[in-house]
Amino acid sequence: MSEFLAGIPGPLALIAAAAVLFAESGLVVGVFLPGTGTVLALGLLAGQGVVEVWLAAVCASAATALGCQHSFYRGRRGGLLRRELVKRFGEERLTRLESSLDGRAEVTVAVSQCFAAVRTLVPRLAARTDMTHLRFTLCNLPVAITWATTLVLLGAWSGDAYERVETLAGLAGLPVLAVAAAVALGIWWLRRRNRIRA
Repeated sequence: MSEFLAGIPGPLALIAAAAVLFAESGLVVGVFLPGTGTVLALGLLAGQGVVEVWLAAVCASAATALGCQHSFYRGRRGGLLRRELVKRFGEERLTRLESSLDGRAEVTVAVSQCFAAVRTLVPRLAARTDMTHLRFTLCNLPVAITWATTLVLLGAWSGDAYERVETLAGLAGLPVLAVAAAVALGIWWLRRRNRIRA
């Protein structure tokens, strides 16, 4: 991605990166797009003076957040993704998956921003729960801005170590996922214990 963006002028690089990031978080095809690599590449260009760092951060944050908003909106309307998931998992399993988000949708939405593919699918699944649009935005927007800005700054400061930083950035979400899984497991265990006592 860095080679592709480096070959075009600064304003066009911003537009191309924004298009990729919007599609990566907002469209089903985004599962196959390099979101993290795109933000890091944009930061690398900012570090080389091709674009301003602040502009790259704003562009990446806005494109990612808007993509997630679009994904949530599409989830409210159902459509192709739900039909594909029903075909793959069955109606009963998908309903269980959607209901499992109830009560912890906020944590799931926030953590999902750190992971490729999950970032594309979770807003659509969250839209199928009782989560309101405002709650979704309050959970997603700060994390999307933090995620994009951090990766732009890492890309800008990485210089020759860009490829190493890209690999580490892909792995950085694993501790967050582990903590979120531990919290979810703890909540599940407490609820189960309370049900048994009742």
